[in-house]
Amino acid sequence: FQAEDGIRDVERSRGLGDVYKRQVDLGATNIRTAVVDVEKGCFLAKIKEKTKVAEGAQAISTQVVENVRNIMKTCNVSLNEVIGIGVGAPGPLDMEKGAITRAVNIPYFVPIRQPLEDEYSLPVAFMNDTNAAALGELVFGAGREREIRYLVFVTISTGIGAGIIDDGRLIKGKDGNAGEVGCITVDYRGRLKCGCGRYGHWQAYSSGAAIPNFVRQLVEEGEVNVTEESLLYNMTDKLTKISAKAVYESAKKGDKAALKIVDELAIINAVGIANIINAYNPEIITLGGPIVLQNIKLTINRMLPRIRDYAVNRIPEIIPTPLGEDIGLYGAAAAILRKVGKI
Repeated sequence: FQAEDGIRDVERSRGLGDVYKRQVDLGATNIRTAVVDVEKGCFLAKIKEKTKVAEGAQAISTQVVENVRNIMKTCNVSLNEVIGIGVGAPGPLDMEKGAITRAVNIPYFVPIRQPLEDEYSLPVAFMNDTNAAALGELVFGAGREREIRYLVFVTISTGIGAGIIDDGRLIKGKDGNAGEVGCITVDYRGRLKCGCGRYGHWQAYSSGAAIPNFVRQLVEEGEVNVTEESLLYNMTDKLTKISAKAVYESAKKGDKAALKIVDELAIINAVGIANIINAYNPEIITLGGPIVLQNIKLTINRMLPRIRDYAVNRIPEIIPTPLGEDIGLYGAAAAILRKVGKI
């Protein structure tokens, strides 16, 4: 899949002209920033760096502004060539103030839109990251070659979220925070605490940030036996340094304990996806985020057979996003194109 070719075909068909747009995919773990040549449909440059969560709200705001400045210098693009800045950010958001409002993994009020507008005097499209990604999927991804009217994009990453397209329209919700499916309850007993402060939510079990806690719970409750001979035991320094990556890497190498954990995660993800199917009845669900994209056989393939145990509505097509890890940038691009009336 050539991402650049995909953008070029769509954008030229809409006659967007020889201009550039900047896009920012702001995540709890990384900030990804790109400059897109709209006419040629390619990334002029793309950078990624760790989000400065530990340094506080002001540091994150400044980081976003500086990333835009740095990437502009790299591309030698002037402001009068830029149509706007698109930003996809983790919710919940304050759409009126253009800020992140204590997202699950960014526990601050972080102004984003105003600092960018003040610095660059350009239109800024500020949108929930998964909402933007769903729009990007519709325009540049799964919806590029065929007409799709009902689509849900789900990301399983540091957290879990979704963007919903219903009859061709993005569902944003009153406050712009529709799609917070990571806080769907999958365990009514509420044994694990979500980053939002509530218990029993989907992302409290199978998100990248939560998998270590889930593994410890499975071991403590005797659901999984991790012996000293286990690859997972040794990869995690006797289970003291558990990570999502270690679990999936051990499972890929046939470790029995890791495979049991992966199966339990597949069940939880099947419950979450089934709830989305029951609530929104989409024609297609695309999945992204590193947990999925780096482990498709162990996530999607193991989850699919179990969805029928929980879904009432028709099972839609369920695939990894064809846009890969760049879907956040495509979403930010689609957000600014939508704001300036190009799509």
